[in-house]
Amino acid sequence: MANSIGKIILTSPDEPEREYIIATPIVRVGRAPEPQNDLVLNHSWVSRAHLRIYCDRLPVRVQDMRSSNGTALNDIPLPADEIREMKNGDVLSIGPFRLRLALTPEQPVEQAPAQPAPAAVEEMRTRVDSERALAALRLLQTPKAPAPPPPEAPQELQVAERPPERWVGVPDTASRWLQYLPPIYAEDEFLGRFLLIFEDMLGPLEQIINHFDLFLDPSTAPEPFLPWLDRWLAGIMDERWPAPVKRDLLRRASWLYQMRGTRVALEYQLRVCSGCQVEIQENIDGAHTFYVIVQQQDNPVDLRLIERIIDLNRPAHTTYQVKVSSVT
Repeated sequence: MANSIGKIILTSPDEPEREYIIATPIVRVGRAPEPQNDLVLNHSWVSRAHLRIYCDRLPVRVQDMRSSNGTALNDIPLPADEIREMKNGDVLSIGPFRLRLALTPEQPVEQAPAQPAPAAVEEMRTRVDSERALAALRLLQTPKAPAPPPPEAPQELQVAERPPERWVGVPDTASRWLQYLPPIYAEDEFLGRFLLIFEDMLGPLEQIINHFDLFLDPSTAPEPFLPWLDRWLAGIMDERWPAPVKRDLLRRASWLYQMRGTRVALEYQLRVCSGCQVEIQENIDGAHTFYVIVQQQDNPVDLRLIERIIDLNRPAHTTYQVKVSSVT
C-alpha cells in the first residue's frame, strides 16, 4: 500500500506468522471483533480494548487502554494510559502474542535532470537578479531606526507559570485516580497516597465490571462462578464433576436443550459425564425401548450417575436397560 508507513508482524506459538498492513491513523488492538478493533487477537488474556497504536505521524506511539493483563514494550511493562514512543523493530508483548513494528524506509525523491533554459528565460533571470541586487544595496545604505525597547511585562505576569509538561501523568507513588481530578490536586502528595486505599479496595471490583463478559463464557469463567451459570441454565451439571466436564456441558447447553430426548444428545452427555465410551441401541426389545451399552475402562462405572442422566433426558414413554462391558 503506497500510503502505509509500515506493517505489524504478528507471531504466536499456535499460529503462523502473519502481517497487518498499517492503513489507518490509529490501529486498535483487542479481543472484540471488528469494527471495535482493527487488529483482533482472539485470546482470553487479551482485553476487549487492549491497546492503541498511533500511526498518524512519526514517531509511532502506543497506549495501553487499562488492559487486565497488561502490555510490555521490549519486555518492559507499559503503564496504563501512558503514551510511549516506538521505534522500528520494537516488539509489543500481549499474552502469547508478539507484535513487531516494521516501518517502511523513506524513499529519496528522484529529481529530474535540469533542462537547458531558452535564451529568453536566461535573460529574464539575469534582469530579476540585477533588480534584487539593487534593492538589497538600497536597504544597506538606508540608516536603521533604533529598535524600541521591549515592553515590560505587567507585574501579575511575572509570576512563574507552571510548565505544561508538569502534568504529564500520575506519579508512581500516587493513585492513578488522580488523573480524573483537576491537575492542581496532583501537587498534594498526601491525597495521592490516600486514594491508594480506595483504589486497592475497589480495584478488583472495577476489573470484574470491566471484564464481566469473561465470567459469562464457560471457557474463561472462574471455577467458583460455574455453579451460577448452571443455575441460569436450569441445572444441567453435578457439583461432583471436574471443572473440564462442567465447562464442556455449559458450552453445549443450548445444543443439549435443542436435541434433548434424542440418541445423539444422550450419548454425548453420558460419554462426557462418565468418561466412558457409550453406545445406544434402539428398539431391541420392541418399540420405545433401548439399550445403553457402557464400555468400562480403568475407572469403575457409576451406574447411579448413568441412570440419573438417562432418567432426566430420555422420553417419558420409553424404557431402557444399562449394560456394562469391559474393554478387552
